[in-house]
Amino acid sequence: MKERYALVCSALLIGACAKAQYCSPTFDFGCFSWNAQSILAGTIDWTPGADDCSVSDYTSLSTTVNAGEDLGITVVNGNWCGCAVWVDLDNSASFEDSENLYYIYVGGSPSYTYDFSVSIPSGTPTGSYRMRIISPWGSDGFSSSSTNGFGPCGAYQYGSFNDFTLNIVGSNGVGEVATRTAVSLSPNPASDVVTITSGTAMEQVTVLDAQGRVVEQHRVTGDRTTLQTDAWMSGVYLVQVRTREGIASQRLLVD
Repeated sequence: MKERYALVCSALLIGACAKAQYCSPTFDFGCFSWNAQSILAGTIDWTPGADDCSVSDYTSLSTTVNAGEDLGITVVNGNWCGCAVWVDLDNSASFEDSENLYYIYVGGSPSYTYDFSVSIPSGTPTGSYRMRIISPWGSDGFSSSSTNGFGPCGAYQYGSFNDFTLNIVGSNGVGEVATRTAVSLSPNPASDVVTITSGTAMEQVTVLDAQGRVVEQHRVTGDRTTLQTDAWMSGVYLVQVRTREGIASQRLLVD
């Protein structure tokens, strides 16, 4: 996810205020072999590499899921670690108990693989959300009865945590609208630039964010144009193309 640190909030960008500050769990004795060794979540494919346990903010890695559907996750942990997953579904920069979507402790040596799915609530609005996965030693990560630590920002003895970005497409959010005009976006997802191609000559292109606010609007001539997306926040957008035949809309994911 492209993280912006602007001092002034822009009404034209999704969540363009200063970066939210999340609390972090602590691991008093480090991680050693008691940590996450790999995580697969949708299109997220994470391994610690040289970072070991010194880096936890991987919000630059994202995956997309529809509200009301399940997200498959596979977590391979080291010695005797449990697994817990939170998603900040109200984007409050904190994780409530109700936002815990999974927790369990099985453990094993030298490792244990947790293969499971989390259900995304059907009423979740379209947007980008922080997902936290904790791999705590001797704990399921959630239950307060654990003497080895619990909670999304708890004090643990050993373990690790990783934060990712979860893009959710809500049932009432930005979607695709069928029209007589064929419009394509490439690439999609986009990082720096997107090319819009229309089956008929375009007159105007409007980009809306997930809250329906206008991000950009341009007069266009011809059946092909490009937009720079590198200044946009990661998330889901609606690209509306007006032609003589009407308005065609396509969903665009910016990562």
